[in-house]
Amino acid sequence: MYFQSPLSHVRNIQVAGEQYVQAEEIEKASNVKKGTSIWNVDMTQAEERVREFSEIENVNIQRSLPATIAIEVEEYPRIAYVKNGDEYLPVLRNGKTLQNAARASVPGDAPVLSGFSSIEILEEFSAELGEVGEGILNRISEIHHVPDDEDPLRLLMYMNDGLQVESTIRNFSDHMTPYPVVAKEIDPEAAGVLHMKMTPYFEAFEEEAEMSDEGLEETVEEGAGEVEEGNAEEE
Repeated sequence: MYFQSPLSHVRNIQVAGEQYVQAEEIEKASNVKKGTSIWNVDMTQAEERVREFSEIENVNIQRSLPATIAIEVEEYPRIAYVKNGDEYLPVLRNGKTLQNAARASVPGDAPVLSGFSSIEILEEFSAELGEVGEGILNRISEIHHVPDDEDPLRLLMYMNDGLQVESTIRNFSDHMTPYPVVAKEIDPEAAGVLHMKMTPYFEAFEEEAEMSDEGLEETVEEGAGEVEEGNAEEE
């Protein structure tokens, strides 16, 4: 009697796990219709339709007797933001930027990306950034893509602990793994860049300071020489 009566028809559709995609949109995409026999719902096709949302990584659809279809989705996690005018748009681990979830204030729960003009590069880096543990991710304030002739994937980062870090997109998660240990050895007051690539090392700005001092001494000496020449001409 249950199988042949309206008692087995779908009366409820429950959606869980959504954050960026609205439940109504997920229900509509599944194409599960209320009033249809719960045993006639093609779960595989319904899951494939819902998975077409670029925000959704996994979906699981189950029958919940007597008359409910339960749709549980797992969305890609938010791993960063990009600045768009005065707003900050979330970036998911698959590289998708969410235009309809902008924030007006500077986010403090994930790094802000800058200079990622190529979608392909953003997607590649988002995948790498998604592999970085939260312990390291929470230490990063800003990430700038600053390519040069030697490395078109070069990155420059500003950390919450005050350090400036240079790395690269390729194998970024592996390069950054030892950061907590390496950072402990760096004087937070030291001016320089911590290179996190194959072999981490700290490059101080001492050479630039020395060059500045030498330039200042040359300027002073030149000025003194001009004064002496002027005095000689007067005599």
